Amino acid sequence: MNSEHHVMELSISGTVSDTLAGRTVALGVTGSIAAVRVVDLVRDLIRRGADVHCVMSEAAQRILHPYALEYASGNPVITEITGRVEHVELCGVEGRADMLLIAPATANTIGKIACGIDDTPVTTFATTAIGSGKPVAVVPAMHEAMYRHHAVVENLNRLRSMGVVCIDPRIEESKAKIAENSRIVAEVERILGPRDLRSRRILVTSGATAESIDPIRIITNRASGRTGVEIAREAYRRGADVTIIHRARLGLPFKEIYVESAQDTLDAVMKELSGGYDALIGAAAVGDFTVDTEQRKIKSKEELVLRLKPAPKILRSVRSMYPDLTIIGFKAETFVSDEDLLRSARESMDASRLDLVIANDVGAGGMGTDDNRVLILRYDGSHAEVSGKKTIIARRVIDELVRILNGKDKGC
Repeated sequence: MNSEHHVMELSISGTVSDTLAGRTVALGVTGSIAAVRVVDLVRDLIRRGADVHCVMSEAAQRILHPYALEYASGNPVITEITGRVEHVELCGVEGRADMLLIAPATANTIGKIACGIDDTPVTTFATTAIGSGKPVAVVPAMHEAMYRHHAVVENLNRLRSMGVVCIDPRIEESKAKIAENSRIVAEVERILGPRDLRSRRILVTSGATAESIDPIRIITNRASGRTGVEIAREAYRRGADVTIIHRARLGLPFKEIYVESAQDTLDAVMKELSGGYDALIGAAAVGDFTVDTEQRKIKSKEELVLRLKPAPKILRSVRSMYPDLTIIGFKAETFVSDEDLLRSARESMDASRLDLVIANDVGAGGMGTDDNRVLILRYDGSHAEVSGKKTIIARRVIDELVRILNGKDKGC
């Protein structure tokens, strides 16, 4: 590979986030037609900071040329085990790779790994990684009939018993299609993340609610829900069992509950919390007002008068039911000073006995954008300013949550 190409590959490193910065991923590719998706997967990993080294089976090379993955990764592709013992160099006990990801993983390869057979470069890497205690993830891709075969099911269960993460396929058109790249990347981030929320259950509300005027019209607000989604993703990356409640269906790699109104949101939150959670992060921009809904479409008129009623206060209701739950709230104001913004945040904190409040002036921006500026108010009165991408803000919010949960665990 020439140096010009290597410089070009480095230029895309970390352009989306730094969640995989400093991490080395060994990526095994086997002989499924889904191998054609791997070029984009490699790029997605690199854009989050990963250094990717690809290893291919002979069958995979009949579908995708190694040059394609050399171009995508910026590293030579391993197509055979040589005197350099590449499998040990990367996936041995002291190997450079932080994990082995096999995508796509055929039924043949899954069976061989489950039985400890290593007759291809990819299966040799797998045997070495599992034996060395390296994290391993497989992403099955095959016809649905093969995926349902009892032996394949047993082999996948056997891999899970070894600690291998199996990233389930999408069942479409009688095929067990390889998981979306976004899902694979999220699982890699979770495997290689700090795991400081492991075994924690986190509930997140996100985005705007909507109140029905009639079967067609609604009252809502401009909140996009990006901050809430990024917070939920960050909690998931860090090992939490995450549920998000919002007015969206995004196909996230954790549980999503669809709601419309403020009352729907409150009902869903209360139902979920009854199952036991460690924290609620109320990032939703819940409407302050609701309206009696007409059952039929209101005829067009020159003037229409609506009678608005206060919507339920979700965090206040939750606090009355769950006095010991960790709750993080959000407070939005427009065109105010930082002093006034913090005063408003403190009022919200005291009213619902919140552990943390994230406050921002949406008049200055942040609503519907990728970037924002927020003030994080802690219960002791101290605060921090955070500016930048909402992924950065989400990380700081989860950092604060970890601190609070650890403090409560210690009886502080």
